[in-house]
Amino acid sequence: MSTLVERYVQMRDMTRVRERALFVSPRIPSELELQARWFAGDFGKHFVSTGGDEIEIVQFGTWNREAGPDFRDAAIRINGGDPISGCVEIDLLDRSWETHGHATNPAFETTALHVFVERSDRAFFTRTQSNRNVPQVCIDPATL
Repeated sequence: MSTLVERYVQMRDMTRVRERALFVSPRIPSELELQARWFAGDFGKHFVSTGGDEIEIVQFGTWNREAGPDFRDAAIRINGGDPISGCVEIDLLDRSWETHGHATNPAFETTALHVFVERSDRAFFTRTQSNRNVPQVCIDPATL
């Protein structure tokens, strides 16, 4: 004899009734909103990369409204070292580096930092066309 719960599940599955989530998931902002908040410094200046390095933002950069990385003329410091000048690319997903074609696009060769919000369920690396590793920083979704 089936329990009341089992009968409910069976009926729900047969009739394709879908229940809404009790709590609505927080909205992930658009890439443009993330760029604006980065430009304003809303996420702070100190991060830890996905590889465990301490990243300090020395200069957030100039917002690029054309093709190419989102910010030009930025500067970062890795583990307290000398400032590294370059571009910053901001994506919603870590895997967007590959899916958007940044790895093979010469315009992204000088990228110093890749910033994203959502992690994939697998390890992911950001490389330039010349196979140079680009540090990645995940913005904590709780700060959005």
